[in-house]
Amino acid sequence: MEKQPPKLSLLWRCMIVFIIAAVMMGIIYIASKFKEPPGFNFFFEVLWMFIIFLCFETISRAQNYVSKRSDSNVILLIGGVVTGTITYTILFYLYKWLDHWVLHSEPPLLQHMVFSVLIGIAISVILGLIQLAYNWKNQYYISQIQNEKFKKEIIKANLSILKNQLDPHFMFNNFNTLYYLINEDSQLAQKFLKNIADVYRYILQHNEQAMIPIAQEYKMVKQYVSLIEQRYKSALQVHDTVDTSLFSEKSIPPLVLQQLIENAVKHNRIDDQAPLHIYFQADDTYFTVKNNHNPKQQVHTTGTGLDNITKRYDFLTDKEVLISRTDDEFSVSVPLIFSTNGSN
Repeated sequence: MEKQPPKLSLLWRCMIVFIIAAVMMGIIYIASKFKEPPGFNFFFEVLWMFIIFLCFETISRAQNYVSKRSDSNVILLIGGVVTGTITYTILFYLYKWLDHWVLHSEPPLLQHMVFSVLIGIAISVILGLIQLAYNWKNQYYISQIQNEKFKKEIIKANLSILKNQLDPHFMFNNFNTLYYLINEDSQLAQKFLKNIADVYRYILQHNEQAMIPIAQEYKMVKQYVSLIEQRYKSALQVHDTVDTSLFSEKSIPPLVLQQLIENAVKHNRIDDQAPLHIYFQADDTYFTVKNNHNPKQQVHTTGTGLDNITKRYDFLTDKEVLISRTDDEFSVSVPLIFSTNGSN
């Protein structure tokens, strides 16, 4: 979306123009160097204020144009001042000829034009600073509104994940697996129960955060995968080639990797005849979760899982979530976001 600096209301712009025109007219009356002091004519006073108003409009439009190509406030101010000064000088030249023809004053001389350039610079600097100050104030409030919207979207997305994780069907499968493990292997059952507790503690602790360290998310997802491995045994095979040294000062949105594992388990057939292979890969910029493509015959899907991940990344970075589908393989690569604090 293109950046559009907000404009002052018409009433405020007119008031500013009137005040500046009154001040400038006072200066001209006091410090006039012309052969005759300027007289008062209502029509020409209004016309001069209209010239300043047009100068204000030109500065506003110039800053709007420049802001699309540069974020520097200095360049914005210079662009507005140059445009405003040129506009004022040209219009004042025409104004001076009209004044000469109607009121029989001096024609526009060199000293008039030099003085008009100086007045134009002064007016343009004042108007440019006013417009910049107004833009700064509005950008601050806009950024506050966007931050609040972002926080709400993050909480909404994470609560959606939390709701899925607390789904009774998923919990039933975990407790059913735990029931059989208690009879078969009590030590393994204890380890399984600890993993369940750790996973749900992690979900509850981080469901309102925007980002967490990738090392922390990676540790959790390995615990989560171990829960699923207990259920499917050899029908689920995980291939992990991740170098954790790449995780330094990198973060991702919470529960993203877990969602990708869920997505693979939900949409693919998993049994001894058709095992599901999940691959963990990472480089300095992306973490990839990949699986062989063996889709179930019928599975109801809304596509909200990947949409949820993509939407959260849209709020955090310009880097895209990379999704690749082939007949044999499905792959999702999520960006690793640099974060000096490790989390936000």
